[in-house]
Amino acid sequence: MTAISFLRQSKPVNVREAQATLSRLIRSKKPSLVLSHGKPVSFLVPYEEMLELLERLDDLKDQKLLDEIARARLEYAEGKAVPAERLFRKMGL
Repeated sequence: MTAISFLRQSKPVNVREAQATLSRLIRSKKPSLVLSHGKPVSFLVPYEEMLELLERLDDLKDQKLLDEIARARLEYAEGKAVPAERLFRKMGL
């Protein structure tokens, strides 16, 4: 899921409504954007989605992985295929 689609699927809710319906918002499988005076102040994210986001952030700390992604994108843009064996080797599989 892209960041834009993640934000688009979030339900905007004002602070008072969030306080009144917190149990329902927590049980929801969709993220909620909490607004105060029309401005974003908080974001409620389902637990599993948050774990996925944290894993992706950890991946972004791996410079070797980022370099490999950049190299693969360049090869793809040039019409070259990325050998699965090289990808699996880099992933430690």
